[in-house]
Formats: sequence, structure tokens, C-alpha cells
Amino acid sequence: MDIRFSFPYSPAETAKVRALRFQILSPDDIRRMSVVEIEHGIENPKVGGLSDPRLGTVHKNIDCDTCGADMDHCPGHFGHLELAKPVFHVGLLNTVLAVMRCVCFNCSKILSGQNNKEFKQALKITNPKSRLEMMVNACKNKSFCEGDDGDFEDPIREGHDGCGARQPKLTINGMKMIAEHKIPRKKEILSAEKVLDILKGISDEDCQLLGLNTQYVRPEWMILQVLPIPPPSVRPSVMIDASSRIEDDLTHQLVRIIRSNKNLKSHESNGSPARVISKFAQLLEFHIATYFDSALPGLPRAAKKRPIKSICSRHKEDDGQIRGMLGKRVDFSARTLITPDPNINIDEVGVPRSIALNLTYPETVTPYNITRLKELVEYGPDPPPGKTGAKYIIRDNGQRLDLRYLEKSSDLHLEIGYKVERHLEDGDLVLLNRRPSLHKMSIMGHKIKILPYSTFRLNMLVTKPYNVNFDGDEMDMHVPQSFETRTEVLELMMVPKCIVSPQSNRPVMDIVQDTLLGCRKITKRDTFITKDVFMNILMWWEDFDGKVPAPAILKPEPLWTGKQVLNLIIPKQINLTGYSSWHDHMESGSSISPGDTVVRIEKGELLTGTLCKETLGTFTGRLVHAIWVDVGPDASRKFLGHIQWLVNYWLLQNSFSIGIGDTIADASTMEFFNRNISEAKKKVKYLIRDAQEQKLEAKPGSTMMDTHTLEKKVIDVLIQAHEDAIEKVKMSLSESNNLKAMVTAGSKGSFINISQMTACLGQQNVEGKRIPFGFTDRTLPHFVKDDYGTESRGFVENSYLHGLSPQDFFFHAMGSREGFIDNAVRVYETGYIQRQLVKALEDIMVKYDGTVRNSLGDVIQFLYGEDGMDAVWIETQNLDSLKMKKSDFNRTFRYEFDNENWNPSYMLEGPIEELKTSIELRTALEAEVLKLACDRCQLATEITCNSSLPLPVNLKRLIRNAQKAFKIDFQKPSDMHPLEILEAVDRLQERLKVVPGNDLVSQEAQKNATLLFNILLRSTLASKRILQEYRLSREAFEWVVGEIESRFQQSLVTAGEMTGCVAAQSIGDLATKLTLETFHYVGLGAKNVTLGVPRLREIIKTARRIQTPSLSVHLNPGSGVTSENVKRVQCDLEHTTLRRVTHTAEVWYDPEPMSTIIEEDVDFVKSHFETPDEEVALEGISPWLLRIELDREMMVDKKLSMAGIAEKINLMFNGDLECIFNDDTAEKLVLRFRIMNNEAHPGEIQDGSADSVFLKIIGSNMLSEMTLRGIPGINKVFMKAIDVQKFNEEDGFQNHKEWMLETEGVNLLAVMCHEHVDAARTTSNHLIEIIKVLGIEAVRRALLDELRAVMSFDGFYVNYRHLALLCDTMTYRGHLMAITRNGVDRNDAGPMMRFSFEETVNVLHDATVYAETDHLRGIRENNMLGLLAPFGTGQCALYPNQDMLKNSNELQLPS
Repeated sequence: MDIRFSFPYSPAETAKVRALRFQILSPDDIRRMSVVEIEHGIENPKVGGLSDPRLGTVHKNIDCDTCGADMDHCPGHFGHLELAKPVFHVGLLNTVLAVMRCVCFNCSKILSGQNNKEFKQALKITNPKSRLEMMVNACKNKSFCEGDDGDFEDPIREGHDGCGARQPKLTINGMKMIAEHKIPRKKEILSAEKVLDILKGISDEDCQLLGLNTQYVRPEWMILQVLPIPPPSVRPSVMIDASSRIEDDLTHQLVRIIRSNKNLKSHESNGSPARVISKFAQLLEFHIATYFDSALPGLPRAAKKRPIKSICSRHKEDDGQIRGMLGKRVDFSARTLITPDPNINIDEVGVPRSIALNLTYPETVTPYNITRLKELVEYGPDPPPGKTGAKYIIRDNGQRLDLRYLEKSSDLHLEIGYKVERHLEDGDLVLLNRRPSLHKMSIMGHKIKILPYSTFRLNMLVTKPYNVNFDGDEMDMHVPQSFETRTEVLELMMVPKCIVSPQSNRPVMDIVQDTLLGCRKITKRDTFITKDVFMNILMWWEDFDGKVPAPAILKPEPLWTGKQVLNLIIPKQINLTGYSSWHDHMESGSSISPGDTVVRIEKGELLTGTLCKETLGTFTGRLVHAIWVDVGPDASRKFLGHIQWLVNYWLLQNSFSIGIGDTIADASTMEFFNRNISEAKKKVKYLIRDAQEQKLEAKPGSTMMDTHTLEKKVIDVLIQAHEDAIEKVKMSLSESNNLKAMVTAGSKGSFINISQMTACLGQQNVEGKRIPFGFTDRTLPHFVKDDYGTESRGFVENSYLHGLSPQDFFFHAMGSREGFIDNAVRVYETGYIQRQLVKALEDIMVKYDGTVRNSLGDVIQFLYGEDGMDAVWIETQNLDSLKMKKSDFNRTFRYEFDNENWNPSYMLEGPIEELKTSIELRTALEAEVLKLACDRCQLATEITCNSSLPLPVNLKRLIRNAQKAFKIDFQKPSDMHPLEILEAVDRLQERLKVVPGNDLVSQEAQKNATLLFNILLRSTLASKRILQEYRLSREAFEWVVGEIESRFQQSLVTAGEMTGCVAAQSIGDLATKLTLETFHYVGLGAKNVTLGVPRLREIIKTARRIQTPSLSVHLNPGSGVTSENVKRVQCDLEHTTLRRVTHTAEVWYDPEPMSTIIEEDVDFVKSHFETPDEEVALEGISPWLLRIELDREMMVDKKLSMAGIAEKINLMFNGDLECIFNDDTAEKLVLRFRIMNNEAHPGEIQDGSADSVFLKIIGSNMLSEMTLRGIPGINKVFMKAIDVQKFNEEDGFQNHKEWMLETEGVNLLAVMCHEHVDAARTTSNHLIEIIKVLGIEAVRRALLDELRAVMSFDGFYVNYRHLALLCDTMTYRGHLMAITRNGVDRNDAGPMMRFSFEETVNVLHDATVYAETDHLRGIRENNMLGLLAPFGTGQCALYPNQDMLKNSNELQLPS
């Protein structure tokens, strides 16, 4: 019987798997576990065949002969096949070879002696795989069994009575093991039988020395003697019709194996020749190898047949069983199309009735729900319209009753403790998921609303986090099946809880499309609503209490403003100021602007301003974010739901549409467009003419007609023309233009779209450049050759309204096609990057001690994000004091009590008098100002020059809320004493605990964790600001202090939070939006840099060879002041070879050494020999001449002299080469070289042809290898002027111009050693070089900076803690860990974690050979076994307090 049916039902919890050990089964184990020996290859059910009934049933009507269970419950049972000859296991062949190389070919003893250094070192290694590899190294050079090491007196180790046999060299070729003997010299193919005999002779002690655990693995077990035969459930057949089946690939292969095995046995018994037996043995070996792995290199394959689906291929790749076990198919789920429904709330999902009546939830019967459940049971599986029912009753004895087939009405009886699997009801909690799940908001909790028809109905606002649209997308719904799961969904996963994303600490949902446009129109000053429409709007308001707001206009008829509609739904706790997107920031600071563009919300009332995406969008600190943080997730849900219902209804009554008329510009605007384009075309024409006439100024390293000069200027002209058109469109369109309304609201489109419809499409680009020449010297056959003009290179001057010409259409299609291709490639590239990140970080979580650790217990961070805060509660806040000048600082924070006439209006008389007389009070206030000044100085010099930092608890908004809530009168002084404020702030700082504990380490950690927040706290809650700027009363101040403390505690990250997954998703999700550009030319005469996805891939792989290695070289303050000094350093750094400064190089036959046949050189050659520097033996000079003419401009640029070059050449060749040269002032700079044949005898004729060849080789090597100056590896150096912010206590931060150098190529150590280079600020983008030169902390910082640079280039922001966690994971071991299979699949992780990532089969083989144990600490291991992983809510358990239960009182439950 199946074990599940051999025990009676029990409600007790079943035992959980604690660990999993891998091992190799011995032949005896296989025989003992087998239920039948397979003898026949017949596929029909027959005793001893592959479909033997004892292996398990394959028919619905036949029970298993072994366990007696039916097809659904029988797990299947293994059989076995006795092989006629032992066979190599294809996956273990390399391990067998390693063991064979370590032991004697004759006596099976280990070859190496104890005195061998490598042998001793191997014994110290605990990792079995590494030990075996070291043992192989120790034994590989042994020629004899006795193991003579040569370096020791006693070569034979203790206890080693070696046989002295000579050892062959062992190799593998395909499936064959070959032994190569030296004496006699021959090669021998080793059979599996021979290897088996050798392996059997290895003692258990030697096996342990080799790293094998003999309790679970013996070397001879790696040779197949008995083949396990899997049951039919592993290789199921497919029924075609009532009488025929299609068998699985494994079954067909097993038939071949059995047939080959039977043939081999018969030939052996018949006494066939050895070669025939060998041939059949090879055939059996081939079939068994193919059975295990059909994709092995070297195995023959049929040309037209597909390879079989072998055991290996069923486990690896993304469609293998390992990835399948990680979660693909689940019960209690549904999938269907999604369609929009603005009338349900954001946390609801409309579920088709057919799905609701199919899925169930097991509800336990209690006294409180028994009546309702009885009604559902009576309705049964087919309830009446509008009702739901139930499908099953599960009694307390485990009996399951199907309500479809109950015969007696008494079976419907319910008792307390029974379970009813009821249909889904309105309000049930479900999970909704859209794949791919790129971040945690891809699966969120919703409440069910049962609706007619067959699609899931979804509110439009949740499409953004799910990344769905309604063009045919489908989504999955999952129904939680326990009360604990429902609670987790309700508390952690509901849509309102996920409005703010931890990725960039801002909302991921905002008002979109119709509602956003409606908000823009309804909040205009001139929008008034009549009584009938306003009453209907109130009906959409769920919280309507019957009280109608007073109308803004009473006569002649009551009219309400559109702002009053928004006032109904904005929570009363909200106080906010902002601007509309079209606000002119040149306006004065008045809160009332002419265009109604200053948004002001006080106590939930919109006083002024027009709402648009700027206020209602996903930006940090805007309306949606403020409501979520200050009022709560439920208030955000209400606000987002109500604003849709109310505004959409008004828009429906008001009506809105766009037409072709909205795209037609007036006559003056069209005239401007035509004139603007004509002028741009003229400018381009002049530029081309100047370039052709060589009048265009060429940039460094460029020619006249290349991309970096002409193209850059042309593109600038065309872009400017298009931008002028866009600006004109903005100005010319009236406020009533519907297209403009959509763009300004932010609901759809941009002014570029309007300009393309109205004015011109503009320049079409491919790979960031104008349309390239696709044909010979032209883009299309329609144009003349060498036409660099606007039209032929892709500038489309027509608009969509006027229509495109064929050329325009073609160029436009080229640009569009590039976008589609880029998107497809990006999805492919970034999908794998995200998987790598998730697998590397998935088991990292916050523990109860506040540390961030992985499943092995390794500490990744001692405090999450170094401040212990959850990213969702972080907001960007301004550190006011940082950018202040000293005068502003004193005016804001310092009391002027030294001034005799000081009598401030913001304080009461008592504190003023006390301040003037009390020395202690003055000292305390001076100490406060001094501390604030120290904070300012520390921020500026040690931390950052950026005054906006992401920190928890928005203090400014809290103070604004307090001012409104407590009705602060700014005309009256505060009733607080300055000392009272100081003491309250000090006490508050002591209570803000992130790291509890009084030991020195905890105190230091606490100080570091709260450093930035305390600086913000002290500067914002400075006593003078509280009194003068905020005018807070004592009651308001105490409320603010209390709120700060409670919100700070709320902001702390929760223990169990899976911060690794969040970090991987935050980075991986943004990777899908990065650019695919491999190179980006920063500017003319500047370096190339790798960006986007290619650079991200380089960083996480920690590539040794990167595409654009570069240094950013900062100079010492004195060296970087003038460009001349910088140019000098540039020449010192840039690696210059002779080839770089060479104009031409020629080999001449010039037989007269003292004169020349080259007319240009006659003068300086004669002058050289008239006054020679030293005597030269003319008879030893070769007649062949190497003449090099140098480039004067390059010589001057590199600051080189002819004498210096000649000196280097003479030093290099040590007199073997005669070198003469002319002056640096000569018209042409010429070097002449001849070979000096010093050993030649007078009168001997030289072989000139040999000299010419030799001279060419010398010339080639000299040009490429001779370094004239600079640092090897630094190919180019570019000068760059940058703005550096320098801090001055009096004036704050000020911009200073400074020169720096950027290089192509890296050599960090040599560059840092240059006397003028500032080594502290010089950085490299080559991570491997940084860790070699500067160490692990430097490379961790470089990793962070590089990741930030990749993200920020495309305008994305990722919270620091996610990037920091990735950097710490890659560096916490003290070396750089790549996010690849080599880094992620580290040996100390469990085998299940390793083989579920990549190289599944190899890791599985290693795990079995070395008897590895997996202790199931990670997510993947528990997931595959169906266990609750010890993470998140699974890391803790709840136990009842037994002592409290003893004293409990029994309550009478309702009947």
C-alpha cells in the first residue's frame, strides 16, 4: 500500500525534512530497492518487461501490483537491469579518471607519499572536491607506485608498501579511457571491467584521503554494473486512442539498452570473438550514455532524427524539472484576459462568476459562521443566480464529501471544526500576478468583486506596477488557502500597502489618462458646476453624509467650483504647496499667480492652483505620496478611487475630444515654421561648403568631413531648428486647444508630438547619428552622391498633417525600426541579468539583531543601508544649513542678545529678559549654534555637497501640519522657552534608537546610523527657527516631537524583510529601461564610455577585459590651475610610440653612406659627416637605409625633440644601428638608420638583400614598440574643464573651474605615482585593477559609483541601500565575487541552491560523488521540497504561553 494510505488520518502536523543528502547507490542497494528485474524490452504490460505491473500502473482501471494504489496515488517503483558487462557512467567519467590518476594501476594504493608537500597540503583541505584535485596534482608526476619524491630521504610513506609498478599516463577520448605506457611504448584502451577491478582494490582509508565518504560513496560504484529502471510515472506514455499509446523517449532508449544487453550476453555465452564482444559492449555503452545525456560532444547523431529527451536534458535549462519545481504550475489559480473598469477601486478585482464558482476557500466551521456556511452547503456546487455555494465538506476525521454526489441529506450536517470548501465571495482576498514578475509590486493582494462576463476587471491605476495594458494581456489569480496566508496578504500585499515602492522611495501608482485630464480641467478657475451635476457627483462619493457643501456662487443660480469637488476627497490632514507643470518660475513669490499655477492645499482644501501630473504624479513628496505617508494606505486607496469616480463623471458631463483642427497652426505660425526650416537648411549648406573648402575648424583628432566635426555642427543646427518649432508650438496654441490640454495635464503626449503633427518631424536618427549612406555614397538612390544635405540625411521637414514623402516615410521607418529592435534585445539581455541578481541576493534578509545576513549566516551588512531604515519611508529632504552663507546661517540660527536694542517679536518678555541676563542660558544657546556650525562643516567636508538627501520623517511637512492643526498665529510670539526646545530635541535624539545597547560598539554604530538624521533634526528644530520661523506653540511642538519619534520607529526596517530580493528587483527592473548603447561619445575630443546594459553586464560580471577602460585623473591643486601645466602632465601620461609621431617610413637602397641619393637629405647628411660626433667605420655600414619622416605637429604636441628620439634609439640598439637626424627647426624632420655590421672584414661584400629584410623588421618593431614617453596602457589622454564645488565657511559652496584628465586605457598605479596627480581623487572604471592597487574597500566604493553612473545617465534613481547591498554582497568575502555561475554557485552554499541556478547536471554529479548534504537553509531548497522557507514571516513561529493558559477562563460560545 502507498504510505499515505497505510496510516489512519491524524490532524497532527507531519514531520518536516531537515536535510537532504546526495549519494551514489551501490549495485546491492539498487537490487534491494528494485521490485523487479527487467528482462524484456517489450513495451506492453508483461512480467519482467518495461511495463511490468509491479513498476506501477499506467491504466486508470488497474491498480499497482506493488502498493495496491491506483494511477493517481501510486508513486511508481524502480526496477533494475543486470548489465552483461560493467559500463562507464558518462557523468562520472572525469571523477573516475581523477581517482585512477591518484592510485596505482597495479595495486590500487595511493601513489604519493606522506612526505610530498602537495600531499600534506591536500590533507589540510576540507572541501572534498578541492582535496581530490590537489591529490591529482600530487600524484600526476609519479612514474612508479612507490612514489619517489626526489626531495626526501625516505620516498616511501609510512605504511605504503608499494608494488613498484610503472604507471601509465591516463587520458579520456570520448567515452574511452586510454592508458599510455612508456615501456613498452603502447596505448591501451581500458575497459570498464579493468577499471572496476582497480577501483575495488582501493581501501576505505585511501578513499577518505581522496575526499570520498565511504559510508555513502565507493569508487567502484561509479561504474555501472546494475542499471536502475525508472517506473512508468517517470516516463509516461501518451494515449492516442482506445487501443494505442505513444511511449516516452526514455522507454524507447531503454528498449535499445535491453536489446543491446541481451545481444552482448548471448555473444558472451556463445563464445564469440573478443572484437565482436567489444563491439557490442561499445554499443551498449553508447546507448546508456545517450540515455543519460544525448547532447554529449563526440557522440554520433543521426542526421535527420531529433536527439532524444535524455535524463540530463529533462533537468537542465529553463524548461527542465529543476526550474519547474521552483514554481510554475499551482492549484487554486485562474488565468484570463484583463479589461479596464474605472468603477471598481484600486484594491478590487472583478472576477468572472464562472471562475468564482470553480475556485474554493476552505473555511473552518465556528459558532460565528456556521449559519452562513450551512446556507452555502445547501446551495451546493450549482448555486442560484447571484448566490455562491460550496463544493466540499471536510470532516474532522479527514473524510472529504463531494457535494455533487451526496445521496443523503444528513451528509450536509455541519459541526464545529469541520471545513467547508466554499466558492469565492465578494470581499475574499486573492493575489493577482502578471508575469514577468520584475518587482514585488508584480504580485499584489486584491478584494474580489464577482461580475458577469469572462474577464478580470482591473482599475487603470494599478496597470503601472503590473506593467500591463489592455491589448490582450492576461493575468494570474491565486487564492490563499489558509487564514495565515490571508492575513499576510491583508497586512503586507494589498494594493494600498504597495503604492510606495522601495525601489526609489516614491509612489508607483498615480492618476492617469482621463482622470488626470479631468483634474486639469475641473480645477481651472473658470470651471463651475451646476446643482444637478454636483448632486450626481456627490452620489459617487462613498463618504457622503448628507451634508452638501455651500456653493461658491448663490445667484442667479447656485454654482460650485471644480476645486470644491477635490476638497471633498482630499484628507483633511494634508497641507501641501507645489506648482503646475507650466508655472513660470520667474513670477514673484506670491501664493496667488496670474495663471493659477501655484498649488496650495491647506487642511485638505485646494485653495489655489490647477492640478496636473506635477502634483498628482509619482514624484516624491507630491499629493499621493503625502497622503500615503501622513494619513495611511487606506486613505490613499480612498483618494485614488474617489478622484476617478468623481472627476470621470464630471468629465463625462463636460465632454472632451480632440480633432484634426487641434493640430492646425495659424498662418503666422506656419510662416515661422517655413522660415525657420529654410534658415536651418541654409546654415547646413554653408557648413558643408566650408568643410569642403577646408574652412571649417577641425576639432582635435578629427578631419573635416567626419562625424565629430561637420556632423556635430549640422546636428546642432537641425536640433535647434526643431526646438524653435516646439517653442513656437507652445506659444501659439491657445488654452482651449485640446491637444495642449492633454500635454499640460500630463495625461498623454508631449509638445514634441504636437510639433511633429503641426510643424515638422525633424531629424531621423539611427544609432544616434543622421541616416548613414546605405548605398554607395548616398542614403537612397533618389539622391546624388556625396550629398550631406538635410533632406538626403534624414531631416523630415514635413509634418504628419501635411503628409510624408516616400523618402520621409522610409527614413522615419528606419528610426522606428531601431526602437523596436532595441526593445526586443533589451528584454532578452536584461531578463538574464535580473535572474542573476535575484539568484545572488535572494536569501539575504534582515535578522532580529538588525544585521543583514544570507542563509549561511554570513554578515553582509551590520545595519541595513547603514541606517536601518525601510526604503518606503524615505523622502528627499533639504539640509538648509549646508548651502547657507555664514551671514544667512547666523541670521537663521544665532540669537542677537549682544545687541542692546534686541527685542524680538517672536518671543515672550520673560525669556527675552532671561536671555539678556543669564550667562548659562547664553552658553547653552551658543553651544547649539556651535554644534550646528560643526554639523555644517562636517557635511560639507566629509559627507556631501548635495543639500537634498533621502531621509526618513519629513520634518518640514510635519511642522506645516502642526501649524495648521494647532492654528498657529504668525503675528503672536511663541509661548516656548529656547532652553525648553534645546532639552526636548536632545531627549528626542536619545530616544531615536536604531542600535540598542550601551557597549562602545553599539554606541558607535548608533551614532553612525543616526548621524545624518540628527543633523537634519538639529538644523530643522533649532530653537530660533521654532520660535521665529515656525512660531510653534508648546502644544504644537510637543505634538511634532511625538510624531517624529513614532514615525522614526515606524521607518525602521522590519526583521525578516527580504532585502536581497528587493534590491535585486529594484536594480533588475530598471535594467529593462536602460539604454542599449555600447558607446556614447561624450563630446568632441573626449573619451568613449560604455553605458547602459553593456556596462551593467560588465560590472556584475566583474569583467577582466572591459570595452572602454578609463581613468579619471585629478591633479594636485597647483597643477590643475593652468592649461599649460595640465598639457604637460597630459604629455607625461599619454603613451607615445614612434609610430604615433611618424609621418612616413621608407626603406631605400642608398649605397653611399657619406652622401645620399635623396635630394631633400643631401645637406644635413653632408654636414653630419663633415663634423662627425665620433669615428664611424664606413666599411661596416649597410647600403640599405631606413628613412623615417616625423610629423612636426605631433612632435610639438607631445613635446619631443629629434635628439631625444635619437638617444632612445641608440640606447635601444646599443650601437648596432647608425642613426643620423636633422635639426628640430628643419623643414622636414628626418631620421636615417643604417645597420652597422661591426664584424664585417674590410673588402668583404655585404649581402644587401638580407639587410633590407632585416631593416624592414627593425623598422616595424621600432615603430610599434619603442616608447618615446608616457605610461604603458594609457593610449590617449583628454583634457577636460570641470566645475568643482569648494566649501568656504564664509561663503558656503562656490564653483571653481578645474582641469582634469580622462584617459583611454588604464594603468592606475603608474598614474597615481606621477608627482602632479592627486592620488586621492583619481579613479578607474576597471574594477579588477582597483582591487589590485587599492584593495577591497576601494573597489566597493568604485562599484557603487559605477552602478550609480549607469543608472543616472538614463535619468533613473535607485535608493542607495539597494546598490549598497549588491556591492556588499560582491565584496563581503574580501575578494570580488561576480554575479555569475562562478560567483553565485559558491561551494559553501548547498548543492540544491547551486544546481537550481546553472550547470544543473554537473553540480548534481559532484554532489553525489562527494556525498554532499543540503541543510535546506535557502529559499530554493525549501521551495523545491514544498516547505515553508525560514524567511520573512516563515522565520518565526508562534507558541502559546502555557502558564497563561493554566489561569484562563472558559467562555461560553454562542450556540
